[in-house]
Amino acid sequence: MSVAQEQEFEDWLNTSRSNRLAFDQMRVLWARIEEPARQFSESRRKTAFSMVMSRCSPRRSITALVGIALATVVMIFINPDIVENFRADIVSGQTVVTSIGLPDGSVAHLAANSAVATDFSGGRRNVELLRGQAFFDVVHRNGDAFRVNTQDATVQVVGTRFNVDFLSGHTTVMVEEGAVRVASKTDTGGVLIGPGQQITVADDLLVSSDTVEIQQALAWMKGRLVVQNMRVADLMVRLENYDSSRIVVLGGLADQTISGSFPTTDIAGSLETVADAVGANVMKTSPWLTVLY
Repeated sequence: MSVAQEQEFEDWLNTSRSNRLAFDQMRVLWARIEEPARQFSESRRKTAFSMVMSRCSPRRSITALVGIALATVVMIFINPDIVENFRADIVSGQTVVTSIGLPDGSVAHLAANSAVATDFSGGRRNVELLRGQAFFDVVHRNGDAFRVNTQDATVQVVGTRFNVDFLSGHTTVMVEEGAVRVASKTDTGGVLIGPGQQITVADDLLVSSDTVEIQQALAWMKGRLVVQNMRVADLMVRLENYDSSRIVVLGGLADQTISGSFPTTDIAGSLETVADAVGANVMKTSPWLTVLY
């Protein structure tokens, strides 16, 4: 597809949850196209009575359950984010940045493969970051709070510009402009941070970082990931968002650390750079799976 067609299709996916669910289901069907086609062909030859009787057969029932289980496994492997996508109102594709205008006039800039649910009813301004990373440019509105929730944290602001990273199983918040209050699910009081400050929520603990370089922290918005002493496995999770295949890291390689700047527009090149740096190899086993070992 052309760039315009890709954008049009991505907009269609974000129109409703049922659109994305339908697309995810079709991806699974295409992955197992021969078997569904054969079953469909056979089913057309059967009468309604014979179909009902065959479905009541214990053997058929077990076979059907096994088939459903296998289809579910395939669906989860091809798209492990399917449950979050169903909950989300907006899911970004593999483009570097997807900018979404919110009902209150604020703007959310989503990194690749990020998912958010929104609630702007009854005067509320709530966003839930289900997966990924987002930079929020929040407008001031009569002092009404703007809240971003993740699995383990709540970020509350009035009007500011800040980044929320929920990619490695915990939440990291960095402020570019203004101030935000970050709280864990158990510590509702939270901590107030300002420009250039960053805080991470992990295991219900709030861990402050030294002053960060804002441009480096937001480099993902310009097509690069800049990391410092990051686990290889965590870096692969981030790079995977910009690629059509899963990236699997084998053995103790996952816990090695790496620093550097990696382009998100050339994932193959970034993987080779990582492999050279840590003494590993890259093998693309199929269009859906790449292994680092």
